[in-house]
Amino acid sequence: MKNVQTMPTSILIIATAAYLFLGFVLPNNNPPQSDGKKYFITLKDFTAEEVKGLGFSLNKDMTIHINAVGGGSKNTWNEMFNNRSRTNDMFAAGWIINAETREVVWEMSMDNTSGREEKRTCEADVKLKQGSYEVYYAAHGFSSSSSFGNFTSINIDRREGKSRNKFDKFLNWFDDDYSSLYEEFMDRAKEDYGILLSVAQGEENTLQTFNAPKKNANVVFAATGVGDGAFVRKKLTLTKDATVFIYALGEGRGRDDVFDYGWITNTDTRERVWEMRYNNTDYAGGASKNVLFEGDVRLTKGNYELSYVTDDSHSREDWNSKPPYDPFNYGVTIIAKNESDKAAISVADYKFEKQNIIVQLTRVRDDEFVQSGFTLKVESQLHIYALGEGHGSVRVKVMGKSVFENDNEGLADYGWIMNAKTRVRVWDMNNTNTTHAGGARKNRLADEFVTLPAGSYIVFYQTDDSHAYNDWNDDKPFDADAYGITVMGTGEDFEMKNVAKFEETVDENVLVQLIKVRDDRHVRQKFTVEKSQKVRIYAIGEGVSNDMADYAWIEETKSGDVVWEMTYRTTTHAGGAKKNRLFDKLVYLEKGEYEVHYQTDDTHSFNDWNDDPPEDRTHWGVTIYKE
Repeated sequence: MKNVQTMPTSILIIATAAYLFLGFVLPNNNPPQSDGKKYFITLKDFTAEEVKGLGFSLNKDMTIHINAVGGGSKNTWNEMFNNRSRTNDMFAAGWIINAETREVVWEMSMDNTSGREEKRTCEADVKLKQGSYEVYYAAHGFSSSSSFGNFTSINIDRREGKSRNKFDKFLNWFDDDYSSLYEEFMDRAKEDYGILLSVAQGEENTLQTFNAPKKNANVVFAATGVGDGAFVRKKLTLTKDATVFIYALGEGRGRDDVFDYGWITNTDTRERVWEMRYNNTDYAGGASKNVLFEGDVRLTKGNYELSYVTDDSHSREDWNSKPPYDPFNYGVTIIAKNESDKAAISVADYKFEKQNIIVQLTRVRDDEFVQSGFTLKVESQLHIYALGEGHGSVRVKVMGKSVFENDNEGLADYGWIMNAKTRVRVWDMNNTNTTHAGGARKNRLADEFVTLPAGSYIVFYQTDDSHAYNDWNDDKPFDADAYGITVMGTGEDFEMKNVAKFEETVDENVLVQLIKVRDDRHVRQKFTVEKSQKVRIYAIGEGVSNDMADYAWIEETKSGDVVWEMTYRTTTHAGGAKKNRLFDKLVYLEKGEYEVHYQTDDTHSFNDWNDDPPEDRTHWGVTIYKE
């Protein structure tokens, strides 16, 4: 028997490894087969689009055959801490919803797919009742393994200038070549990822396709397919009472935080008659932050404003996590119950009533204090529209449970209105009368009516050293250009001729005034009381630990006796820092000549504050009024 030359063991091992690599690692770019069945829906090539969708109607109950390829990986963190299903772990996947109810009837998941994380296949038969359906497929991100673990659902942003640079530097700490990762995703998005639907031979004529989403005949208004940074505002007018069905998709998380959401305001009362909040929404599918409101809202005859806002990420423009089941309807839709109600509702563009603006202090920057005055000749109704910044929340323990609590009842950027004569605040912006203004949770909005009697008033607005117009340290509010305060006249009886500009000058009732006092000053002024009477002393200064650092007193000129002095115990908090103190009381003075003094130390005085200033900072000093 002749000797037979055999392949060296080392070469055999290498050849076997190569075969395994070629057979199991290289992607199969051939489209999936369906036993000769004809595809009636093919959603493929996701290089330019994240999401594709198409509708189909069945004339009878049928079985739909699905061939699909996607991607996903098991995320242990999600399974431990997220009550949503494991379908969130699919970064490229398809699903089917009922076109009438908008509910999901089938979707790809880690349980009904097999293969590697970057290429998981699915072949299934789904029995569907007669009716209309919509199939969607989304490839929003990618998953890649590294020595540090798995990156699940890395966002692939297809927009020019954002697609590969935003995360490049960060990801290169963990991946040698993020560009190659991006290219791999695009290759798979073009050749592999997608979903194909077919039916048994001879049944192709029993179904029809249509563009998704299916339209409802009684839609009054729809703002759908909304992108990042949107601010939709419409005027609704109802000629009779009507109940509408609101279908709204948005983004939110726990503790009632919502970032993409809508609301309806009664124009005549400024009351929010409907608002989309986390606690009145349901899970919308996909990422756990996708939320859905669907329900009836009763609207009485009158005028309303519909608003819908989004923040700077996760929308139809670019999903940074898995989109909701109904992605093309992202936004808000209002549907009438019947044709009669639909005819009673009209929609128009919302226009701000700029012709009735009395004071407008907007686009306020960091560390600013602005003011403007006005005089009402008659009692008037005013519309106050103010945006500002609230303080953050902190987690505290209450009876052993961890809860969130506001760390300051006041606001960081806010406005108020003061009676120019009495220096009494007649309106202020606070946590109670404000709502979320879109963007970061700390953005606050006051939008209400107030009625003020005839008189002169001063509008103030102040900001701290961060997060204001054009210098936001978090997501900006939806109406950023209005950051500050706007006061407008409103109501059928309002007329601008009854409003005049007010400049803060010396009042005829002022006996003496020493204000806007700076550091290290001792100012004084003599005055005469023509007859024994009560006078009003209005003084603002600084006091700490029962001692006054900036304060006023009055001396009788002839004797030099101190007849009144501003003390810590006789003052109250003047707003801002706790050390800001206010004296505002009546004091009896005998007929005669007096000298009022005001003294400051070397810190914390007008325009040189070392802590938060008082609310009426321009009156740092003392004013004496005839009563």
